[in-house]
Amino acid sequence: MPGSLDSIQNHRPLADVVFNKLRDAVRGGTLKAGQWLRQEALAQELGVSQMPVREALKRLVAEGLAERIPYKGVRVVEFTPEDIVDMFTVRLVLEGLAARFAASLITSEDLKRLQENIRQAAQYTRPDQMTERWQLNAEFHLSICRASGRRYLIHQVEMLWRWFPNAILYEGEMSERRELLPAYLERETRAHKAILAALKRRDAQQAEEETRRHIQNLAEELAEILGVPKEVVEPLKTL
Repeated sequence: MPGSLDSIQNHRPLADVVFNKLRDAVRGGTLKAGQWLRQEALAQELGVSQMPVREALKRLVAEGLAERIPYKGVRVVEFTPEDIVDMFTVRLVLEGLAARFAASLITSEDLKRLQENIRQAAQYTRPDQMTERWQLNAEFHLSICRASGRRYLIHQVEMLWRWFPNAILYEGEMSERRELLPAYLERETRAHKAILAALKRRDAQQAEEETRRHIQNLAEELAEILGVPKEVVEPLKTL
């Protein structure tokens, strides 16, 4: 692990900076699933005391990105195929519902921002640009959810997105399997345009259906990339 993270001396507040640094490292694959997060080693590598590292590890555990093993320590969480399908199931239900509510409440400014989001995302197509593409993808989905006006629904979706392994698709496996990237990104663009078109028409049912279809397809693609058995993903098609 030494040498994988840059020093972050002279930043404040350190607890937040350390947390963001570690969270990005987990999402981006610098810290691998199952890797132990040793407090003393991380503090030395980042150039900080152990206290902000301790707080950051607590937050990683709270957000589901790490897990604390009794008498052993903290390690990056490992997602089983069933875990991934479970998370997609929750996304499908909650984000589909949010899109339905958003159809009647979303503003013209929100729609313009979504259109601009799609335009910007289309410019990021290279493997080394997937961090930017992932951020735009997250903002697209979360913007629609926030437009629903349902604060508890928004809270649940935002919490899920904090630790959802969607970044794997962009910054990890997908970047390594470059032959899959153009087709995947094109499908994503088409799906986002279809969702936006339904929102522009204020068609609540279609907005929900397009969102659910998009997430079902994402589940199948991620399952293929990660080698998840098809029978594990199959129940999503019946929802």
